[in-house]
Amino acid sequence: MTTQTLHKPKPAIVLVDPVTDYKQAINAGLQLDYNIISIQLPDVALPTKFQSFIPTELALKAAGVSHTLSMHHRDIFAITQQLQIIAKECYLQIDGIIPLSEVGVEVSDLIASCLGLPHNSLELLTSRRDKGIMKHAVQQAGLRIAKYARISSIDDLHINMQLLQLTYPIVVKVPSGFSTTGVFICSNEQEATKALNSIIDKTGPDGRTVKMALLEEYINGIEFAINLIAFKSSSEGRLLVTDMWKYQKTKQARYDNAEICNPENYPELVSYACDVAKAVGVQYGAAHVELKARQDENGKWFDPVMIEVGARLSGGRKSTMAQAAIDNWDPFTTLIKSHCGMSCKAIPKDINYLTPNRFVRHLFLPVERAGRVKQIQFDEATISNLPTIHSSVMIVKEGDIVEETTDIVSCAGFVWLVGEQAQVDTDTKAVLDSFSLILDDEERSEVVLSV
Repeated sequence: MTTQTLHKPKPAIVLVDPVTDYKQAINAGLQLDYNIISIQLPDVALPTKFQSFIPTELALKAAGVSHTLSMHHRDIFAITQQLQIIAKECYLQIDGIIPLSEVGVEVSDLIASCLGLPHNSLELLTSRRDKGIMKHAVQQAGLRIAKYARISSIDDLHINMQLLQLTYPIVVKVPSGFSTTGVFICSNEQEATKALNSIIDKTGPDGRTVKMALLEEYINGIEFAINLIAFKSSSEGRLLVTDMWKYQKTKQARYDNAEICNPENYPELVSYACDVAKAVGVQYGAAHVELKARQDENGKWFDPVMIEVGARLSGGRKSTMAQAAIDNWDPFTTLIKSHCGMSCKAIPKDINYLTPNRFVRHLFLPVERAGRVKQIQFDEATISNLPTIHSSVMIVKEGDIVEETTDIVSCAGFVWLVGEQAQVDTDTKAVLDSFSLILDDEERSEVVLSV
């Protein structure tokens, strides 16, 4: 009798496309005594601005991953085969498949289903990635959505704007985009034509050639993100609202900041978000529901309308910040347990949402115009000594050629603050006062851009 047969196989989990908070997810897995396997998707032709967010194989190994695999051509058979061989040769028992990016969502459930592991509904797989099919599923559940149509030309746009009784502004987007990339708010036909030309027959954010764009009704209101984790086990099936965020935008519809909210104050929005997650078949793992809502004269928020839902953790370190804001909350351990089909023992069943104990603000530092970065003025010494500073990152560097910020990933950098709101407000001003970019461009030798 061999040594292997005397002991149970070592439990393992698989992280698919480890991008969002991957170090925290790896650490949580190690704390749970899991062997960590990672799968990267190198064939996804992500735009250059995404590349800095993707860890190298060496970085993954340094963080604690034991095996790193590459999934080519989204080949489910081949990657499942590799996982089964590793499990046999290394005497592992794989318990869960966990997506850590938007492009990981579509393959993680397929891999899990092939291995007989917990996975979300395959019948609704496309509704968790394609924004048009997503809207159909949510509408079928009796929930309000923005009017939409698939278009491939300006003639299609004219016809469908008339059929849907839409007027400008409208939204034109890549159906399977993410991180606000490939989303255009168009105020006139010229802008809509430009948007279509940048989408149709071009490579989308997920690496696929886009043949049809999505035309959507522009929804007025304030944007929110509501994050949930779903649990399904032999003893329970539930959705837990973990954290909620309210976004502030500039007049150009560009993100300015995001602030954590108390879900207790937004019952209609929270209920709608839970219904959206159910409508697209989220039963295991995280759901990131983006919506817009309006506020009446009494301060009540109402009339929520989905923007989109992602079956994964929120980006922008929202999970890490929720952990900093909520006492005794570990989103990464909970995520792993959820995907492994475990129940949520840490949170009583009569609790439907978590309440933040501290205030959080996520600041987006923009690039105001195109040019070459000559100098970055950002007083890191001052910033690092602010009472509420949690973390910061500068994406651009001197010498970079940059475009005006149009989406989240084209920002110059980000700052995260956590503490008492009054102090966060004070520190926010200090951050914004300290930041500016000095650019070289064709029109002037030096342009100072301040927030």
